[in-house]
Amino acid sequence: MGNKKPRSYTQEDLLKLYLRLNGFFITGFIVHSPDFGKNRTEIDALAIRLPHNAEPERIVEPSPYLDPSFDLVDFLICEVKSKGQKLRFNDSLCNSQSAIESVLRWGGLFSEEEVQELAPDVQNILKHTDPAEQEIPMILGPRNTRIRAILCSPERWNKRNNQPWFICGQEIFSYLWKCFCPDEPRSACSTVYDFTSWGKSYERLVRYFKNRKRKNQSQGTIKDLYKDLGIK
Repeated sequence: MGNKKPRSYTQEDLLKLYLRLNGFFITGFIVHSPDFGKNRTEIDALAIRLPHNAEPERIVEPSPYLDPSFDLVDFLICEVKSKGQKLRFNDSLCNSQSAIESVLRWGGLFSEEEVQELAPDVQNILKHTDPAEQEIPMILGPRNTRIRAILCSPERWNKRNNQPWFICGQEIFSYLWKCFCPDEPRSACSTVYDFTSWGKSYERLVRYFKNRKRKNQSQGTIKDLYKDLGIK
């Protein structure tokens, strides 16, 4: 698992699976450095959702907590924070306009001129504010696009009023539970299938929820997930 710890990987996978089920295409991203053996920063997740995304067979709608748009192309810049870390973007990203430009270029939504114009505004929405921002920081871009700064902390179960907007553990677990463990069978969407189709990273998460449903248990918390996966 490289230099990252199993808990960090698991938290990132939870976010990516949550976004995937909300209709986003997701990837990580490395902002390269000219210095040998280094990179400027790493983005935990970049995500794009198109306005006509739909999967009616699942019945479950995108989570209102994410304030999904059915008019705009949504481009998310996401960072995951463990419980002991501050709820803010890393300085290596939010203090570097050139790093932000690299992220915007890779997204492929904007021309070079637009990247230069948007980068300072994106930098502003990535920065920590006092008082804490209670809504998802965002800016509107050309051609019906919006760019949003998403913090996520699955180890924090709830969001307190003095904390900035972020995706907490309860939101992720309750949404994944609703997707994977419906109360009634779905006529056009079987919830019994080969879970290996999800790939190694997601399969272990899917199995966690499916097994708890089979045992008549609740959705549990991230502590239960760590225990199930044998993560200390």
